[in-house]
Amino acid sequence: MTKQPYIKMQNLKEGYLYRINARNARYGIWIPEHQAFATSRIKFGDNFIFEEFHWDCESFATAKPLEELEKSPFTLKHLEETIFKRNGVRHVRYRYGPEVLSYLNKFEGERDYLGPAWRLEGKGKS
Repeated sequence: MTKQPYIKMQNLKEGYLYRINARNARYGIWIPEHQAFATSRIKFGDNFIFEEFHWDCESFATAKPLEELEKSPFTLKHLEETIFKRNGVRHVRYRYGPEVLSYLNKFEGERDYLGPAWRLEGKGKS
């Protein structure tokens, strides 16, 4: 099996949209301060911003950027999160969440709860 080539972190641009190979998304906005891509995720019927970490990140590496697509209208200042704990659980809220999700969902297209990877393998709804 050959290794899939991908774009290294030092070659990514903040706020740009990339086509990625990740667990839960195919497109993401690069956030260098988090070493992650802001992605649109659907889980249990909820659509929310989720971070997929670059493949070269020290922990939780889940995303390989494959192609730079365009400069998105969002940067970290648009994605600044409010982190709080409730009952010992870490919660994150993002500014401009609906706008970011609308932008990302244009690229992701219609998805079901099984996620885009399931469909690409020809196992999900077409």
